[in-house]
Amino acid sequence: MTVAMAPPKISSARLIVCYAAILGTLPYLTLKASWVTGGGLGLRDPSFVDSELMMFANLATGGMDVVAVLLALTFTYSWGRRIPAPLVLFPIWIGTGLLAPIVLDLPVIVADLSTAQLAEMPLENWVWAVVYGGFAWQGIMLLTAFVLYARDRWWFVVTGTVKPGSIGAAGLLGMVAALVTAIGHSIWAFGTGGIAARGQDVVIAALAVLAALALANVSRGRFWPRLVLVWTGAGAMAGTGAWGLFSQLAMGSTGRAVVLAIQVTGGVLMMISVLRRLPQAA
Repeated sequence: MTVAMAPPKISSARLIVCYAAILGTLPYLTLKASWVTGGGLGLRDPSFVDSELMMFANLATGGMDVVAVLLALTFTYSWGRRIPAPLVLFPIWIGTGLLAPIVLDLPVIVADLSTAQLAEMPLENWVWAVVYGGFAWQGIMLLTAFVLYARDRWWFVVTGTVKPGSIGAAGLLGMVAALVTAIGHSIWAFGTGGIAARGQDVVIAALAVLAALALANVSRGRFWPRLVLVWTGAGAMAGTGAWGLFSQLAMGSTGRAVVLAIQVTGGVLMMISVLRRLPQAA
């Protein structure tokens, strides 16, 4: 006779973080649902979302927040540990890359929104606060949920030592791409864009440099802090670079496309390199 095992109890802290992360997606999802169904919530100019391109963009970005909801649940409940690692790690890596720069740039974004003249924009002023506030909230809560999940599932990454070897050609090329990324974004930071956008350029440049330095010194000292820096910096390169490429091509502009393509490639290469050095479970 077999005795059914009760599932492990989920701590209150993890449940709070999970549903706080989900709560943070609701305002953004409400906006996107309104726009793709012909609603005018938060719009001064409804024609702004009428094109096929904007329909695709709204469906894609709304879908990304749906993925965030699924990830929050995955990181909290016991069934999430049975999901193959790549299906968990890839979306949260890209999510880290998209959300971490917003969290780090939040003071600049708040300052920009409090002083910018938004009357001529197609969106109501409050939409910007809802969108960026929601992203920052999701970034903090979702990444907290992921850290708690990773600590349980891959504890040996924190306690183990780096696997012997070198960063290889992928790592070297990724580091070169990180420097190209840092130079490109540093130049753009002195351009004519908004303060928040230029602040994000500074953040991405800094994260790329930190990731390259961490990868270059991956065999020195404790492994997990260097993994965190590469994870975040390479994710920022891949995530923001891919979104930037989409935006450039959608607008028919190619001025930044080469740097952004190098940025995406470099982020992927650095991540491949550092994953090859992961400690193994005993």
